Amino acid sequence: MNPTHDRHRPDLEAEDMASTTRQLERDLRRCLDASSIVLDIGANRGQFAEEILSIVPVKKIYSFEPVPDAFAAVEALSEKHPQVVPVKKAVSVENGFANFYVTVSDVGSSLLPPLPGQPSKWLTLDQEVKVETVRLDDFIREQIARDGEQIALLKSDAQGSDLDVLRSAGEFLCPASIKSILVEINFTQFYEGQQTYHEIFGLLDKAGYRMAWLYPHRAHDEWLWWADVLFIGK
Repeated sequence: MNPTHDRHRPDLEAEDMASTTRQLERDLRRCLDASSIVLDIGANRGQFAEEILSIVPVKKIYSFEPVPDAFAAVEALSEKHPQVVPVKKAVSVENGFANFYVTVSDVGSSLLPPLPGQPSKWLTLDQEVKVETVRLDDFIREQIARDGEQIALLKSDAQGSDLDVLRSAGEFLCPASIKSILVEINFTQFYEGQQTYHEIFGLLDKAGYRMAWLYPHRAHDEWLWWADVLFIGK
């Protein structure tokens, strides 16, 4: 997730974050149980997987993370929690290889380069690396659907390219295959070629999903900056 600026009101920021975290935890409990399979796209160092496992002992979490240093942390997490399956790939609309832009805070790394002058100091470009990419539909077909299993939650935190993550799910982008989706949506431009929130909402609406909840994150001026948005079947 995108780190936020220092806010003018640290007390308000702490209150917002605590409230958002509590609501997200409540909703994850409603979406998941011990038989659940989760796809964690943009796992970074496994923070979301750890959060899930602290709430619900799910069956399996496929954690996609292409940045080498961050992926090493996911591998270490999988040794502690065998439910975590590390996947050293970025998710895209094409299988192959692509440049990946690693930022000074690697949580903001993306297949898209940060915009010059974008508002987050944490998204300053540090280096470019070549990473392997995979389509979700191919991965699901080979690893999950062949066993007749359903995905309880797709979480996408792809830093501006989340629309491509969703598109790559192809035929599996439907509530019958993926019950719920938690996707990061930006309301400020951070990356070159960043996909828009209305494109994501439009795609998921056509695929049979509706917005269930929005977990907001505000900027230093206290206006909405970005949000994690939960979608469930209509």
